[in-house]
Order: sequence, then C-alpha cells, then structure tokens
Amino acid sequence: MNFFVEVIGTFLEVFSLIFFLIAFLGIKFSKVKAQFIAVNSIGVASIMLLKLTTNFSHAITFLCSFLILFILGSLIFKISFSAAFISVVLGLCILLLGELIALLFLGNIFDVISFLEAYSFKKMFIALPHILLINFISFLFIKYKLSFIPLTIIYKDQDDFFYKKYGPKYIILTCVTMVLIIVVAFTISYNLFYLQQTNSSILFITVVSIIYLLFFSQIVLKHESERLEKLLEKQHEVEIKRYFQVIKSQRHDFIHHLHTLYGLIAQQKFQDTEEYIEEVIEDVRKINEVIPIHHPAVSALLLTLKQQAYTKNIQMSVIAKDNLAHIPCKVTDINRVLGNLISNAMDALTHDKTQDSWIEVLIELEHLSNEYIFTVTNSGEIDSHIASKLFNNQFTTKSNNHEGIGLIATKRIIEKYEGMIYLETTSNTTAFIARLPAMKKNKAI
Repeated sequence: MNFFVEVIGTFLEVFSLIFFLIAFLGIKFSKVKAQFIAVNSIGVASIMLLKLTTNFSHAITFLCSFLILFILGSLIFKISFSAAFISVVLGLCILLLGELIALLFLGNIFDVISFLEAYSFKKMFIALPHILLINFISFLFIKYKLSFIPLTIIYKDQDDFFYKKYGPKYIILTCVTMVLIIVVAFTISYNLFYLQQTNSSILFITVVSIIYLLFFSQIVLKHESERLEKLLEKQHEVEIKRYFQVIKSQRHDFIHHLHTLYGLIAQQKFQDTEEYIEEVIEDVRKINEVIPIHHPAVSALLLTLKQQAYTKNIQMSVIAKDNLAHIPCKVTDINRVLGNLISNAMDALTHDKTQDSWIEVLIELEHLSNEYIFTVTNSGEIDSHIASKLFNNQFTTKSNNHEGIGLIATKRIIEKYEGMIYLETTSNTTAFIARLPAMKKNKAI
C-alpha cells in the first residue's frame, strides 16, 4: 500500500510540475503532447527508481529529483537549461508553499503528523490542496497567456541583442532568488514535518522573495517591450533605406533613358524614340502597379520589394486573391513574414545566375480549410542538405551579416497565431508556404 501511495504521489507532483513548466513558458500543450507524456513517464520511473535503490536523505533525494525533472524538461522540450531550471524551481516553490499552507490549515483540525503515520493511504487526499493549487495557477497562465520569461531566454537565441545584454543578468538574479526561495520553503516544510515547529520570519522572507521575483520579472518584461520597439524601428529604417536605394537606382536609370532619348531625337529617329518611350513606360507600369491589399503598409512593402527585385533583374509578380482585411494578425507580423520570405528568395536568386530569375507571391484565403495562405515561389531548386536545416536555430546560407529575423523567427511568428510553415520543391522551383488560421465569428481559430 505504501508503495502504491508513493507512486501515485510522485506521479501527481511530477505531472503538476511539468504542466506548470509548459504553462509558465507559454508552450502550446497541443504541440508537445508526446513530449509531455515522455517527460512524465521517464520522470516518475527515474524518481521511483532513485527512492527504491538508494538510502539518501530526504534533502538529497529531493535535489536529485529536481535535477532529473529540469534536465528532462530541457532536453525533451528542447528549451534552454535556464528556462527549464527557473520553471521547475518556481513550480517546486509553489508546491512547497501550498503544502505548508494546507498543512497549517489542516493542523488546526487534526494532528497531521499522527494522521499521516497512521493512515498512509490518505496521504493523497492531504496532498490534493497543493496539487490543485499549482494546477490552478498553471491554468491561469494558459488562460490569460501570462509570460515572465522572454522567448530569447527560453530558446537561447544567442544572436539576439536582448539576450546578450540582459539575458545573463536575468538568469543569474532569477536563479539566485529562486534558490533562496526553495531553500527557505524546504526549511519550512522540514521544520513542520520533522521538527514540528514553524518560524514566522522564514515565511515572511519567502513571501518577500516571491514578490521580489514577480517585480523583477515585470522589469524584464519592460526591457523586452523596449527591445521589440527598437527592433521594429530598426526594421522600419531598413525598409526605408531599401526604398531610397530603389529610388536612387530608378533615378540613375532615368538619366540613362533621357540621354538615350536625347540622342534619338537629335538623330531624328522619331519612330525609335516612340518605341523606346513605350518600353520605358511599360517597365515603370510593371514595377509600380497598385497591389490590392487592405493594409497600406503591406502594399508598400510588397511594392518596395518588387522594385528591388527589378533592380536585380528578377521578375517578381504579386497575386493577391484576398486583400487581408480580416486576417487575425498584426500588420507588423505580416510584413515580417512576407518580407523575410521574399528577401530570402531574392538572396537565393542573386547567387543563381544560370537561368531566368523570377519570384511569385501568392496571397489567398482558402475557404475549405479557412486559412490564409502566403506562397512565395522562386525559380531554381534548393539543395536538399540546406532544406533539411532551414528551420534550425542560427542556420544561414549567407556569408555576410544579413539584416533580418531568419526563418526560425518567421516560424515562431506563424506558430504564435497557431499556423504553420513548410517547404515545397520541384525540379526547378522552390516554394515556402505559410498557413495562418482565418477569423471565425470575430475570433481567431
């Protein structure tokens, strides 16, 4: 009976801690079901094996169990050790404090120590309050999409300016705070169970530490907001510079056109002059056509990229079958996705001089699946070795310092809206396809 109770209790605590880890870090549960089951199964089996095969003290067993869970969480969920450490430690703190509060309350009703010793099978019922507490907190994190740790720390994006400047400081201070919290909370629990005494000052320190942690997290969120603003400003500056480069290039071309026309008129070749003017007008019309998109910022970006492609002798066409008036995404996110995919296509074609270069951008709403689809297709086939690594962190085919967010960041933006992105290739084309859920009854699916 004791073994059965131990297994059930271990399972409930491991399940609650891993569920809290997912909720606290903002990981979509639907995308990690298999990993969640794996972490729980391996975690429970490992901890039970540890308890059965060793004679460690309660404290050492506790620390070993903690190490098992945070290492499993990091490796299986593919998140940074820092993010896993912070989440598991905070979850343990909530469990221990919940246990303390529950036992203090129950202690006013009956003798908890004697009750546990005499009726071991009822430990599960006594454990329910703090188990329910941490799962309730996890539910709140999921429902209200609360997040205290930036994605740059969760996925350890070393190229990100924020991670380099604030990441290590955040990790060190948070870890130190949480270690102090867990030591204090464990001391409280130990005193209650084994020494049968409590210390109000320890409880006060614990509460203050948690308040400090939450306050510090708000500071980090403020820095994250400032970082995003700077990133958007930087991208806006890049787009403006790109647009001015296109204008400068067109001005240079028009000077050549004027010299040509002057020469033709001077030679009184009026028929040739007329044909030349018609060709120039047709070229200008092709690259300056109006793109039927509801958001002016998206239209401006597509037009700028189209003009840039023209200067690189790349034929770019935009087919907009939907004006994106009701797409449930921020305009900045739409521009980041389209801009990055088109820029990547242009970069690939810039290095491929073996054929006529072209890019086709298709924007449509698929009513059957109720999804917006962005398809960016370019001429030429991508190397299979490169294709297999495109969505890996920090992978690039560029040798220079490229301005952009990368395909992995594009993937994160799309997944933020519960969409998906994938690659399709043929013998002579490469296409990136992004699918985003459309709105239904004024809500995103």
